[in-house]
Amino acid sequence: MTIKDIAELSGFSKSTVSRVLNNSPKVDKKTREIILKIVNEQNFIPSAMAQGLSKQEANVIGVIIPEAGGSFFGKIVQGIHKELLNTTYTLMLCCTDNTAEYELKALDTLRQQRVSGILLTTSSGFYKNADASKIRQILDQSLIPTVLIDRVIENSMWDGVYSDNKSGAYQITQALVQKNFKKIGAFISDMNLSIGQERYDGFINALQDNNIPINKNIIITEPLQATIKDVYQTTCIMIENGNLPDAIFLSNEIIANGFFKAILEKGICPGKDIHCAGFDYSEILDILNLPFTYLERNTELFGKTAVKLLLNSFNSSHETRNECIIPSKLHLDTSLQNL
Repeated sequence: MTIKDIAELSGFSKSTVSRVLNNSPKVDKKTREIILKIVNEQNFIPSAMAQGLSKQEANVIGVIIPEAGGSFFGKIVQGIHKELLNTTYTLMLCCTDNTAEYELKALDTLRQQRVSGILLTTSSGFYKNADASKIRQILDQSLIPTVLIDRVIENSMWDGVYSDNKSGAYQITQALVQKNFKKIGAFISDMNLSIGQERYDGFINALQDNNIPINKNIIITEPLQATIKDVYQTTCIMIENGNLPDAIFLSNEIIANGFFKAILEKGICPGKDIHCAGFDYSEILDILNLPFTYLERNTELFGKTAVKLLLNSFNSSHETRNECIIPSKLHLDTSLQNL
């Protein structure tokens, strides 16, 4: 059964049937009732693809993230999924591995699919200027409603959902300072992105405000996204060189997991020999009951808020950019509380 068959049975044109199926107001009530009666009698289900083509867009939201394996972005996608459940939209997921090639490919694919909107965690801060500019140009020219998640594109016109990275890093470091640690280190990746730089600034500002010496031998910064293996190897070198601090700020879950792998292997006791604090809950550390002070972000709320901003943009033409900061909560480990 096709639209053509419904048209023949009803005596109306295919374009009129199509308007009824797409709920167009340009059809009178009597005509609509006749066509819908036949549709119901024939148990006709219109093709979503055909409907999308007729409207020049599909009821699909494109989601572009660096990776879906980690808990942070995985939970964001879960939030997006939950928020879309009660809508007519579904999601199409693309992962970029923080590479320009895959991000450009994802954008091209979503444009070809005529998606209604895009939720984007860009990795353009890692790319050469030419690739970053190309991504910006594609987004500008496509005119597809877009909401940024977690990572900004400077001076852009798009709405976004972010963390207060600087304040969060300051709060975590301040918790270590208040326990009278003087030799405080850090392991911070993504320095080519604003999130990395903001977390570094928050860490340094907390030390400066409390007159804590800044020791570059115990502060590790990486321009790109670090892997657990990278962090593990670097931490092992820190230990071998005698550069392990009394307390350390770890800028994300991946770094925390790699750092703990190294210190446990070397027989260093977390919560006793060194106190660790950082961004985000780590399921691995929790399962192993390892002492870790962390700043919890409502990750699903990132996804849900991004969807709400995007759907609102479909129905309004606001000129001001909306930016939502997702709140966070510091969880002090008992080993730190008892000092």
